[in-house]
Amino acid sequence: MEELARRLDSSRWTSAHGLIFTSTSLGMFIWGLEAMIGPAGYFAFHRSLAFLIAFYAFDFIGDIAIGRLSDTTLARKGAFYVTMSLIGVGLLVLGLDLVITAGRGLIAVLAGLAGAAVMKIGIEGDVPVSLAFLAENTPAKYRNRVLVLSPNFNNIGGAVGAAVLYLTYTSTNSYLYAALALLVATAVALAVTFAVRATMPESVRWLMTKGMSDRASREASALVSQPSEQVSSVSPTVGIGGRYAFLALLGLSQYLTFGLMAFTIAYFYYSGATVYFIQLVALLGASIAGVPAAFLPDIMDTRNFTLLAYVGGFLSMIPIALALRYLGSQGFLSLFYPLLFLNMVFSELAWAVRTIYEPVLFPTHIRATMIGLVRAVPIASYDVSLYVTSSWSEWQFVLFNIALWGVGAATSVLWRLRGYDTRRALLESVSSPRPAAPL
Repeated sequence: MEELARRLDSSRWTSAHGLIFTSTSLGMFIWGLEAMIGPAGYFAFHRSLAFLIAFYAFDFIGDIAIGRLSDTTLARKGAFYVTMSLIGVGLLVLGLDLVITAGRGLIAVLAGLAGAAVMKIGIEGDVPVSLAFLAENTPAKYRNRVLVLSPNFNNIGGAVGAAVLYLTYTSTNSYLYAALALLVATAVALAVTFAVRATMPESVRWLMTKGMSDRASREASALVSQPSEQVSSVSPTVGIGGRYAFLALLGLSQYLTFGLMAFTIAYFYYSGATVYFIQLVALLGASIAGVPAAFLPDIMDTRNFTLLAYVGGFLSMIPIALALRYLGSQGFLSLFYPLLFLNMVFSELAWAVRTIYEPVLFPTHIRATMIGLVRAVPIASYDVSLYVTSSWSEWQFVLFNIALWGVGAATSVLWRLRGYDTRRALLESVSSPRPAAPL
């Protein structure tokens, strides 16, 4: 089986790899559209903070539960069918609720939350499975690239969602119609994703860990071509627990700062079309940065790339804070847009660091589970931060973001000193336990 793993990692790019990339990218695109449903629902349900907080509270359930089921019984393709079904049911419930109730009243909010909960569990469960699926089946030469480009469709989906909201709101002056337009766009994307995923192969490495050698060989026939290059092996310098702590801290820094600066600052401190325009600027910055972010980790040590992303993100928050301090909330908007764009460029680099490391630093038999557990830390923290920061001034809010970026910057320095480079290496060597120290 090690020979088959080497053949997978040294293979040329095939049409089956393209199908897998398309499948996961569509899932990430839906995730980006979904990210805009929270803010849209906040306004459609008449600025319901309860809806907003509860909307994000369900995320970690999908990450942990579906990630674990994917590792143990569902495999990768089976897990996708579960996630897509949950997303479809949730969209239907949420859409019908808004059509029938127009978002008014406690029952409307509760019904909307029920639909959102089902949808969120499906969407968040899709993420660890997608990252694991990509890492397990992509040749080492292209692995870093696709682990950045595919998740970047989250930003593209978010930008499209923000554009749908902005254009619908400016033409109808209705938060309700804007939310419904976004739900329809998400449903169309889901239908396309379902069609693509029906034709893709199962994860060869997952089949190998379950002892299904014959089926693994059959599935590998579409993924193994003439070798494009030899793959190397690395010797991990950090144990599994240390890798988890490293990724959880990076996630805490990037996930919260992205969510708070791209979304929360808009609907806590602004209103009307300005809300959606702030989100559009942020997501365009992240989307555009996804292209160079896909190639930088192949030409530089991944530890240096981590340092660039998080230290850069920390430094990019300083001019935002200064502009707010001296120009005020409304006066600094003209400066805020380009500064936010720059900050989101570094946020995308930081997100790229996470999507490169999370699926490769853990072994196949626990890969999706550990990705889910890593993601659970920032997701739960983000939900708490929504409640805590809802009563803060905008100045306090920005200082909090600087502190969060500082956590990521400090963690990146520590990884540069103690961590290891993962470029173009055999997946089994990158994810293996740290060798025992000689006696």
